[in-house]
Amino acid sequence: MFSKHNESCVSFTSTWKTEQSLEAGSTQTDDIVQQERECQVVEQAEVGTQTEEEEARNLDHREYDEVSLAAFLKSMAPKVIRELERQNRSRAFHGYSVAKEEESIGVKLLHTLRWNLLHPEGVVTCISWSCTGSVIGVSYGSKDHDDWCDHKGSVAVWNINRNDFDANQPERVIETSSCVLSLAFHPNNPAVFAVGTFNGEVLVYNLSHTEEVTPLDVGECGGGSVTTLTWVNNLAGEVAASRTLSTLVATTSGGFILVWGLNLTKQQLALKSGYMLQGQDAPRGIRTHMDGSSGVGITAASFNAEDSNLFVLGAEGGSLFLCSATSEVPSGVEFSGVGLMRCVSSTLAPHSGRVITAQFSPHHRNAILSAASDNEIRLFTILQPNKPVSVIHAEEGIACVRWSLSRPLVVAVGRLTGEVALYDLGVKNCQPFLILPAAAKPSPITVLQFNKKNMKVLACGDQLGRVCVWNLPNNAVSPLSSELSSLHTLLDNIVD
Repeated sequence: MFSKHNESCVSFTSTWKTEQSLEAGSTQTDDIVQQERECQVVEQAEVGTQTEEEEARNLDHREYDEVSLAAFLKSMAPKVIRELERQNRSRAFHGYSVAKEEESIGVKLLHTLRWNLLHPEGVVTCISWSCTGSVIGVSYGSKDHDDWCDHKGSVAVWNINRNDFDANQPERVIETSSCVLSLAFHPNNPAVFAVGTFNGEVLVYNLSHTEEVTPLDVGECGGGSVTTLTWVNNLAGEVAASRTLSTLVATTSGGFILVWGLNLTKQQLALKSGYMLQGQDAPRGIRTHMDGSSGVGITAASFNAEDSNLFVLGAEGGSLFLCSATSEVPSGVEFSGVGLMRCVSSTLAPHSGRVITAQFSPHHRNAILSAASDNEIRLFTILQPNKPVSVIHAEEGIACVRWSLSRPLVVAVGRLTGEVALYDLGVKNCQPFLILPAAAKPSPITVLQFNKKNMKVLACGDQLGRVCVWNLPNNAVSPLSSELSSLHTLLDNIVD
């Protein structure tokens, strides 16, 4: 079962172990840069104030003797009234007003508006402010016309309150087929304005259209130049002005006074009624040079601030006419299917030159301001139209005159020498109390326009196409305490 067994040795070489080789390696990263900064917090401080404790007022009813109080008042009232009447008649402080700090500040030229692409012959013909007072429209035309106008007219619009306002680059420019002579922004809608051209067109534009601006509608005025445009409220037989319905009155060099109705919703401008100024309406001394039935060229027009049915017209021959919109007397002339009425109710003392201004006062319903190329500035009352209340003989040639919107006795006069002079009609020496200097290159002033929203601002256009926007000092704008009553007295004295 068991036996001897010899085992032989067997050997073999190991193959799972191999010699390993090692190498050293390294990498380098960029140095980390560290910076330190310090900041300082805003210093804060607290301040306290303590008001004094007020004692509660005793408002309980106090007993008093009514009989003795009535007797005292009855005995003292005549003396007090007599003293007040004596003080009212006194002229010790006539014309006195408390000086304010602002009066020491001189005039300031805010802007000089220029349109770089304006034709070299272009002059400023009219200026109008929007109802907001921030947008100014400037119309341009040529001063020389032989007969028909073959120039291109234009209207440039600036918004002087914009952050990107550029005095040399208008925000909008509108071109017309002939020179623009008249321009008027809508009284309620700041984006709408009307333009009157030399060739007798009335064009209405709406700036709220962002695309290229084209006229909403065009009205024809019979070929005569459109000399004035006025938005009128509550005119006889017409609707009250609103943002969509309004009345526009245009006067022409042919003697027409045309009343247009504008419907912004329908974008329609329709002729509603009209009047005609004829040669037979002129004063006898001027009538001999005119045909009785022909039209008299109208150069200026203004409606009464309190009664829009009352208006005044200035004519080329120097005549001044007081007119009524309620007249029903036919003129015998028809235009575009509308029978024109006669409107003249009386005439004022005529000038010896072409009338450049005929304007109702914005402060008194009976006061009328007129000026003409004879260099006379006159103040009339409609209660006695044949004799002016006050006359200023300007030493320098005058081109335009405007009534101040804030001071009842102050008028601004544009001179042919480029200055603008402010006169006080209540001062007897007839010397201007303020003169706005001419530009470095003087040019005759052609038009003046106060800003209704900011009455310190006055815009002046000249024959070189520039518009200077001035900020007036406080004493030229703030009325004296007795100024309006002085105007009343001045107008009443002539009647007495």
